[in-house]
Amino acid sequence: MDLYGRLTRDPTGCSTLRHRLAVFPTVLTASLILAYGYVSWQSPREVSGWLFTVDVNGERFKVLVKDPELAGVFRSMLRGERGGVVTGELRAGDGGFNKPWRWHLDPDTVHVADLTIELCDGMPSFVEAELEYWLNVVKRYCPWSGRVVAEEPWYDP
Repeated sequence: MDLYGRLTRDPTGCSTLRHRLAVFPTVLTASLILAYGYVSWQSPREVSGWLFTVDVNGERFKVLVKDPELAGVFRSMLRGERGGVVTGELRAGDGGFNKPWRWHLDPDTVHVADLTIELCDGMPSFVEAELEYWLNVVKRYCPWSGRVVAEEPWYDP
C-alpha cells in the first residue's frame, strides 16, 4: 500500500494485500496442526506424591509424601481429625520442594509420630540458623506445634 492507501504490486505481480490474505489460511492451518501435535504428543503427567505444608507458629515448610496411605494420615491431620507430630530425617538442600529453606525432610523417612524427643522440636528458622548442628547432631526434625495446613500434588521433575 502506498502513501495514498492504494494497493501496490510486489515484483511477482500480485497485490501485497491479496498475497497476504492468500497466505494467512495456510499459515493458520499449519500453526493449528503443530499446536495439536504438540498437545496430543504430551501425555498427562502422573502424580508421584503430595506436598503437605506444615505451619509451625507462623513459619511454614513443606513435606513430600509419596506413600498413599501416609498421605491419607496427613489429610486427616489437615481436616483436624487426627493429631500427631510430623517428623523425618533432615537433609541438606531444599529437595526441590522446600523453598526458601536450605533443608528438607527425606521423603523416605517422613512419618507421623504420637510422641518425639524434645531435641528435634523447634521452628523452621531454628533449623535454618543452625543448619550444620541440626544436620550433623540432631539429624531429625519434629516440630511439636506443627499443623498440616495445605496439600498439593507433586510431579517428579
